[in-house]
Amino acid sequence: MIFTESSLYEVAGNLNVPHIKTIIKQAGVISVLRITAYYPERHARHSVATLTEQQRNQYTMEIVHEGFYGHRPMTLSVSDENYNNLLDVLIQCRFKKLPHQDDISYNDRSLWLIQQAYGTFLHNVIVAPDRPSHPYSTIVNAIDDYIHEAIREIPFDN
Repeated sequence: MIFTESSLYEVAGNLNVPHIKTIIKQAGVISVLRITAYYPERHARHSVATLTEQQRNQYTMEIVHEGFYGHRPMTLSVSDENYNNLLDVLIQCRFKKLPHQDDISYNDRSLWLIQQAYGTFLHNVIVAPDRPSHPYSTIVNAIDDYIHEAIREIPFDN
């Protein structure tokens, strides 16, 4: 089957998660980072984690897992240190200019759509986190290190 990006972009809408452009326009929101986890083989539930930076250095992450809690978000706070460390990695990797990882396919165990928005800027990158090359591996490791709850896999038997 030929890979189409639309499968990843549709996850947020299917889980009733507001579009990232809607969130960035809200009063007091400075930036948004979103990770959509998509599992082509359906071994785990698709999920969307949205990390929002608000005025006064407040960082919250809302996570929605397919089929859990009526798609209501679980809200977590993120430390200033973790947020800034993750942001530093994105800057060092030149995230805002990165293309999608090469050779993405439905044969990958999992796929992530990573989106960053601030002001009118929005950039999207698709990675295969189980086989990332550099600089994608650095970003995958940073997400795992600083906001690991965002990518927690929940199998269907839960």
